Amino acid sequence: MATFKEAQERAEALTPEKISNDFFQFVRSLEPYLAQLNKAAIFIDSEDIFGDPIGFYSRATEVISQGRKREGQPFNLFETGDFLDGFFAEVKDETITFGTRDSKKEKVEENTLSNDLYGLRDEDLKKVIDEKLSPFFSEYFKREL
Repeated sequence: MATFKEAQERAEALTPEKISNDFFQFVRSLEPYLAQLNKAAIFIDSEDIFGDPIGFYSRATEVISQGRKREGQPFNLFETGDFLDGFFAEVKDETITFGTRDSKKEKVEENTLSNDLYGLRDEDLKKVIDEKLSPFFSEYFKREL
């Protein structure tokens, strides 16, 4: 157990800049996890960031796909080239940017019902806070103080 003087020295060394820099580095380490949450919302749940459907397959798609995709079934954008595989989250300055590196992204986006494909749903943001950020801060301050 640290003495009062040691605890005081540790607290004084823990400046707002140090906390901010350490937190920034931790959030940067979460980029793949954040991108995966965004990808899962589309691929698994067929939802945009507001929980709304991204689209539904048409009768023509059912015929073309020979029944693999059924009319009225929600889009999951699985067979759109590198769209899902290209998902990213990038932390830069004070912003987290979500997107895809697929060269055909505009064409794919034109065929969805939503303009809000990139980002986190509230439930996913809560998951990040509960499972990643809260434990980080708890451990961080235990370690640093």
